[in-house]
Amino acid sequence: MSTLQIRLKNCIQTILDLEPDMRAGIWGRHFDEELSTLKDYLQRVDRMNLAEDDVQRLENATASFLAELRLFRRGQPQQKRLLQ
Repeated sequence: MSTLQIRLKNCIQTILDLEPDMRAGIWGRHFDEELSTLKDYLQRVDRMNLAEDDVQRLENATASFLAELRLFRRGQPQQKRLLQ
């Protein structure tokens, strides 16, 4: 397994680790389909050809997602922002 694959798996697993908290919170089962898709991707990462730029973009997106969750948990969701 390449370093890029390990990094991508780490991003996906980080989000999947939040599943119990997401289900227990206000989101309930709202993200079940997306989480299921991530689980499928996690199983395929070993067979993916990845580029540094793509993995870096996904790492940045994961970091942004986690930052948004932290703000939301503090009751300060950012207004007029779109996660990509």
